Amino acid sequence: MGEWKKFVDLKQFRLPYQLTIVSVFLLTVILDLTVAVQVGLLFAFITFIYRISSLSRCELADASNFSQLENQQGRIDAYRIYGAIFFGAVKLLEKIEEKLPSQVLLIDLKNVIYVDTSGMETITGLAHLCKIRNIKLIICGLEHQPYEMAQRSGFLQTLPSDCLYPDLLSGIAAAIQH
Repeated sequence: MGEWKKFVDLKQFRLPYQLTIVSVFLLTVILDLTVAVQVGLLFAFITFIYRISSLSRCELADASNFSQLENQQGRIDAYRIYGAIFFGAVKLLEKIEEKLPSQVLLIDLKNVIYVDTSGMETITGLAHLCKIRNIKLIICGLEHQPYEMAQRSGFLQTLPSDCLYPDLLSGIAAAIQH
């Protein structure tokens, strides 16, 4: 922050980072270092949450990749989730609630790297909604931290034994037999 020529290098970074650095510098000069560091940490936190949530996504599994799903849409739907399911990205699962299938909903969590308590509550709410509407929920690819979170939250204990599969292909095969 004390080297003036470093401000020229700011143009290579994204706008949120530029704003964070400039605001921390200005707050250091105008107020004091303590306030500047607090505001800088807050800006960095907000930027981080935004970036991580923008990396998370949810896609309907394509029938061209999973031939068993051909002519099943609306009856059996499979969603693949990528990234993290946390308070900044729970809208991903809320979108699924709007388009529930009539018989079986498959959720592939193989590419989910992190789930927090808000994400687990949203998954639990989705499972409850499926139960109310008599839709079988199948969870696929639950591993590592998401598995541990599901176990600690008690979610796994609420699922029937035939609702947890190691991958999407085996989950789809079970859904077709349902």
